[in-house]
Amino acid sequence: MNDKTVADDLAKKHKSISIAEFFEKNRHLLGFDSKVKAMLTCVKEAVDNSLDACEENASELKKKKKNFELPNILVRIDNVQNDIYKIIVEDNGPGISPKIIPQVFAKLLYGSKFH
Repeated sequence: MNDKTVADDLAKKHKSISIAEFFEKNRHLLGFDSKVKAMLTCVKEAVDNSLDACEENASELKKKKKNFELPNILVRIDNVQNDIYKIIVEDNGPGISPKIIPQVFAKLLYGSKFH
């Protein structure tokens, strides 16, 4: 059996699921298997994303010989009702382009640190 045939056989076994379905089935792998861990994971990911965006923005501004500020991140957690919380994260990064906002929670997006 040649490599192409093996690859074709393996491809037949592959399945495709949405990101939402993957998260639902793999909460334990993603840090969402308990309420406390889920809150911690959400805040950590949001702050990590803010730091990455601010760092990337500073790098671009340095290249253009423009001034930049150190990251300034505000995290606010509001208890909306019972076990429902609203997490707000604001930073002084470059922001998100309006044309990709609809994709933010629909697809896996990443910055320049990942390829």
